Amino acid sequence: MTNPVSRDNFFQHVFHFTSGPNALLRRNLNRHLSAFLFLALASLAIPLFAMAQSSASQGGSTYKGEITDEHLNCIQTPVKAVPGVTDKASCVLYWAHFVQPPSKYVLYDAATKTTYQLDDQNLVQPYVGEKVDVTGKLDAATKTIKVTGIKVQEETYKKS
Repeated sequence: MTNPVSRDNFFQHVFHFTSGPNALLRRNLNRHLSAFLFLALASLAIPLFAMAQSSASQGGSTYKGEITDEHLNCIQTPVKAVPGVTDKASCVLYWAHFVQPPSKYVLYDAATKTTYQLDDQNLVQPYVGEKVDVTGKLDAATKTIKVTGIKVQEETYKKS
């Protein structure tokens, strides 16, 4: 079984730089190899740090409310839909899929009476009719949230 070769022994075996003018060349190669390794590791670390910063800043703020249709037909009591549709989730799905033109999903905050557009309709569809916390970045000009996360509010679980 052979012993592992250290970096210095590697250069001695490969380049036969043990003494004389070759020793100076070996020291320079060691110095350059160390600098190269440092730069290689630094070039990997900088993008990873930037991605971590970027993902942290993309998280945005959290907005509370209920996922409903853009015309707020399903916030009313009783809900405004075809006969037989009495629960909020069915009402929202009715307005989103069976009416032309289809209604978009929005986040409605009843406390402030504010409606927010949601950029990713597919992401929020499983939460229709639910009270949720939406995480994302708000475009104030269009009142649209670029959704990065969504979860059902804990009070909803405690009631059932």
